[in-house]
Amino acid sequence: MKKRVFFLLYSMDIGGVEKSLLGLLSTLDKDEYEVHIGLLRPVGGFLTMLPDWVIVHHCFQGIWKEVNKPPMQTIKEALKKGHLIEALIHVFLYAVYKLTLDKTLFYQYLLRNEPLIEGEFDAAHSYAGPAPMLDYYVCRKLKAKERYTWVHFDVKKNGVDKVMGRRFYKEFNKIYVVSQGAKQNFDSIFPEFKEKTEVRYNVLNPKDVMALASQAPSFDDDFQGQRILTVGRLSQEKGQDMAIHALKMLVDKGYDLRWYFVGDGLFRKECERLAHEMNLDDRVVFLGMQTNPYGYMRDCDVYVQPSHHEGYCITLAEARCFTAPIVATHFTGAEEQLKTYPQSAVIAMTPEGVAEGVEKFLRTLKNLNKL
Repeated sequence: MKKRVFFLLYSMDIGGVEKSLLGLLSTLDKDEYEVHIGLLRPVGGFLTMLPDWVIVHHCFQGIWKEVNKPPMQTIKEALKKGHLIEALIHVFLYAVYKLTLDKTLFYQYLLRNEPLIEGEFDAAHSYAGPAPMLDYYVCRKLKAKERYTWVHFDVKKNGVDKVMGRRFYKEFNKIYVVSQGAKQNFDSIFPEFKEKTEVRYNVLNPKDVMALASQAPSFDDDFQGQRILTVGRLSQEKGQDMAIHALKMLVDKGYDLRWYFVGDGLFRKECERLAHEMNLDDRVVFLGMQTNPYGYMRDCDVYVQPSHHEGYCITLAEARCFTAPIVATHFTGAEEQLKTYPQSAVIAMTPEGVAEGVEKFLRTLKNLNKL
């Protein structure tokens, strides 16, 4: 009989957590496992990349927006519709949360009509953690012989709900953390669960990456200088603004560069504004979201990961499949990944540090071009 396993995450948007799930699924034999994926939003650029033998469930149906609404907005909307009892319930739930910092009753109320998925699972995974809402669902809304939760971030930098963590982490058989550094930081905050934590690196097959690179788009402009590449969601914690400041410093020194950003997000407008203010419009290129960025990784001159914090950083692992020099800021897991990569630099988390790291390899490239 096949083992039934369940993975719960927010969506299949193009991101590191979702990509790591695809890597994990590639290691499972469909003849041995019946795999179920629960999504709060059944959307995303990676949705079509799920194997056809995976069963997808839409969880939190109709209440996803309610979970993320500010409590006062929910109360006001209920009163506006004349739903007095509903408003009073949310006032009570909000008061309990303010007094205890515990959202258990809130999730219990919102999910009161959520149907149980039929049958018992051999293992259920709250995969996109730390995520109290997902932990609650896996612990309270699924029948499972074993339960696991995953920590994909540096909890010291990204934050963690300590109250909900202490309530639910004790119910999991294991707490998987995606790097040794992230595990150390998690254990320092939750020492009582230290015996449960275990490092599970994201699965990445270099052969698969290289095969995809052969089918991927690459740079199609006629730029003759050096190309710098950064891949990741455009958001403040990913540090694209530091990269643009570093680019300005290097251009002012006379380097002929273009910096390409693969990814998208709300931070894009701020990055575009910054590039324009620094007169770098022709030197900053936004390539948008790419399900297959490996052609750019293969063909860039220097790859840069300027993040403020990460748990493991799967794009850094992907860049290691190629030969371009890699520069990364000193986030959790960077040294862990790059210690055996021949051309790499882990640098200070500042624009100056990023510029120095890139310049180190630009000098090498310049000398090679002279040969």
